[in-house]
Amino acid sequence: MAMWNTYFWVDSVDEDASKVRDAGGGTLMEPFGFMDAARVAAFTDPEGAAFGLWEAKEHKGARLVNDPGAVVFNNLNTRDVERAKSFYGSVFGWRTGSIGGGAEGWTLPGYGDWLEHEHHPGLRKQMAEAGAPGGFEDVVGSIVPIADDQPDTPAHWSVTFATDDADATAAKATELGGAVIVPPFDAPWSTPTYTIRITVIADPQGATFSASKFVARNTG
Repeated sequence: MAMWNTYFWVDSVDEDASKVRDAGGGTLMEPFGFMDAARVAAFTDPEGAAFGLWEAKEHKGARLVNDPGAVVFNNLNTRDVERAKSFYGSVFGWRTGSIGGGAEGWTLPGYGDWLEHEHHPGLRKQMAEAGAPGGFEDVVGSIVPIADDQPDTPAHWSVTFATDDADATAAKATELGGAVIVPPFDAPWSTPTYTIRITVIADPQGATFSASKFVARNTG
């Protein structure tokens, strides 16, 4: 089955593999060297959501994020939010914070500083002016509770790419042979000062992903 996989950059795959097992995770693929690019491994969390670890060597992973066409979010779809918080907190040191509208995201202290320095000067000011919750710039992923009316949906990680126009992206995907799984809509964690327009798409092989546009509302 075609799918997008999520890898997390770590200092040592072997050390973090032990943390995963100690926290109740399972092993899909033991650590191994992937040419000169990285040392990698694959695991599942206690609920069965698969993810990879990436100890970078020559390949440093995503060098561009948040801009149109680049990764903007990785999303954990889960039925047990508290168990997930315990697992990922103990393995990666992640915390959780508000992303607006009562929704939660994974935060990594200092991530916003790195983004502002490396990619987006003035990021914190831009986020504050858009009305984003405090600490939003440190968010590295979202937590998506799986609804009770989706009993066949397993826990999983999914990926979201930024776009200039979610509606146009959905239309283009259909034109190119893909399918729109969820038509463009304003995410429930939108606020009076900003909205996130998002759509869920499947490529011609069936691999699904989301595309989203962060839009500051005109409150004037």
